[in-house]
Amino acid sequence: MSDQGNDHFTNMVLTILVVGLAIAGVLYAGFLFWPYLVFYVLPLAIGSLAVGGILRLATIPTEGGNGLNNHKGLAVAYPILILIVAVVFFADSGRSTALDKKGNVTGVFLDWPKVNKTFNEYRSETYAASPFKSLNAAAREAVVYDRVEMGWIALWCLFLGGPAFFWYLARFDGDSDAEIIKKMVLEGTKRERERVLEKEKNVNQVVAAGLAEMSGRVAKLERERAAILSENQILKAKVEFSPDVPKPPETAKTGGVLDSDIL
Repeated sequence: MSDQGNDHFTNMVLTILVVGLAIAGVLYAGFLFWPYLVFYVLPLAIGSLAVGGILRLATIPTEGGNGLNNHKGLAVAYPILILIVAVVFFADSGRSTALDKKGNVTGVFLDWPKVNKTFNEYRSETYAASPFKSLNAAAREAVVYDRVEMGWIALWCLFLGGPAFFWYLARFDGDSDAEIIKKMVLEGTKRERERVLEKEKNVNQVVAAGLAEMSGRVAKLERERAAILSENQILKAKVEFSPDVPKPPETAKTGGVLDSDIL
């Protein structure tokens, strides 16, 4: 029983030590990285959201368009963002390093020194408030954080965070564009079918009008033919019974001039 009690106590002590070390490790990592989370990760997240949102706005369908996403806008928006970052954070950068005769760094000239001062003050306060002596000692050390560092954060936003957020926003664009294209095809097919039917209807009307015209012409020709036949019968009768018209000898046998093949 005594050995079991000792084992149980040993396991409990080891558990407490492991948990304590884990908590201490979490606290140490929290104090160590908190300033960098505030001055690096948070601006990276905000900048990525801004870049992704701007890129998304550049691709929204234009008013009066066909509803498809206008990805041509990226060809304008993205270079403009790169130019803005280059001008704001890197153009005419004054950062330089001072060295002694042996090549050791003696100082650094920074852009935007107020930004560097704000970061180092926050970092020093955070490390000084931690319960760890190593962090208390690191609180007195200066770290470079200026315009160029912020420019690198902006570049990460441009080339990683922003495009990733834009991809998230535009992940269903393919499906929506496919639906719009399908709708456009169906509407175009419907219009083409209606145009063909209208053309066929017009052709039928033209054919019907032509047939009616031809029927009228045929009827007119029939009437003219009947009139000619009637007039021919009258002329035949006049020739048959006119005493002034000489009669060929064959009429004696055939019974009349009208029966002759010559007429």
